[in-house]
Amino acid sequence: MNGFAKTLKVFGLIVYGLIVWSVLTFVLVEVGAAPGMAGALFLLLLMGWAVYSYLRYREGRQAEFLQLLIAAVAAGMPLVPAIRVYRDERPERSEHWAHLGWFVASITLLLLPLWIWLRRRRFDHRVEQFADELEGGTSLTEALRAVPDVASRETRLAAAVGEATGTLDSCLRRADHERVGAAWLEVAPRLLYPFLVLLFVLGITTFLMINIMPRYQRIMNDFGQKLPLITQTLASAWDAIDDWSDVIFQLFWLAIFGVAAIVASPTVRWYLPLLGHLYRWDVQGQVLRALGRLLGAEMTAPHSLRLLADAAELPPVVQWRLAGAAVAVKRGDDLADALRGAGLLPATMVPLVQAAGRARTLPWALAELGDHLGGRAFRLVRRLSLVIGPILVVAVGVVVACVVLGMFMPLIQILTWLST
Repeated sequence: MNGFAKTLKVFGLIVYGLIVWSVLTFVLVEVGAAPGMAGALFLLLLMGWAVYSYLRYREGRQAEFLQLLIAAVAAGMPLVPAIRVYRDERPERSEHWAHLGWFVASITLLLLPLWIWLRRRRFDHRVEQFADELEGGTSLTEALRAVPDVASRETRLAAAVGEATGTLDSCLRRADHERVGAAWLEVAPRLLYPFLVLLFVLGITTFLMINIMPRYQRIMNDFGQKLPLITQTLASAWDAIDDWSDVIFQLFWLAIFGVAAIVASPTVRWYLPLLGHLYRWDVQGQVLRALGRLLGAEMTAPHSLRLLADAAELPPVVQWRLAGAAVAVKRGDDLADALRGAGLLPATMVPLVQAAGRARTLPWALAELGDHLGGRAFRLVRRLSLVIGPILVVAVGVVVACVVLGMFMPLIQILTWLST
């Protein structure tokens, strides 16, 4: 599936969630405005928590499955029996939880397709499919490609490189490294929390501006008073938002499509400003680690680059860059220059790779540089969350303060005028 088709798929899932939320919110608002707004926020938090829980659960199960593969390969055990024991011995969910899930899905029929999709993609079911692939004589790499949900992209790449070099054990162990994807899941709540609070504040502000502000204006006109400056500014800002509502609505859908493209397309993430650096560092780290392992197995540089270019575990934007680097090395270019020209090696690391080539320590140097780039991206994601999170909270606090002052200053002004 190409990047555009994946983007449309993710966009459809986001729109589907918004439709479900909108319908349920409309029902709640019909019950009562104030309870409806609180219920809408609760539904949004519940849906966000469900998606986040699913992603965290899948990431945890993939890490657990990787540890199983590492233990089985290190001990020289057959993989199929180990996987089936793992599948059979894991505790099953209680039956009443399943009945409760179907009950909730039957009440909110809009959620029924999503529930069916999740049931069909249960991790235990995918593990069973993976075991069947291995039992049918498929190699570990091909089985992981056939059932990609059971392992992360890093694990699948490590398995492919490990089987190609005969060092599967050590490659799988290196895959259990600091992963940027897991870091994003860890810091996502810190970044999304301020946006959810801002959405709730905007909902309350909408209610106040539609129902309370016109009454303020009539009262102040009756008393022959003008609204306070901050209230006038708030009203003017609301009028501007109302005038540009069509443009804002279009930008909203464009933003959703942009988020879907970032989630679905590695090419968009590669060229994304600012945050694209983190993604490139992570992918460059994977490529350098894999290339160091292949060169350490006495493979030539062109053959190693071509092998990685054909690896389905790497995104297309990296594959064609690796293919270009392979062509450059084959015609006689230096490996460091070829990687730099393909955008797979930072300029600051080119001298290090060239020196390692002269010292005949190139495989070790590439592996260490790969670990350095991956670790840098992992740490920077965490640091950004620690910086951006408080900034967003302060920004939301400023918005709340402006709304509160704008709505309460007329009351203070009226009370002050009446007391004189």
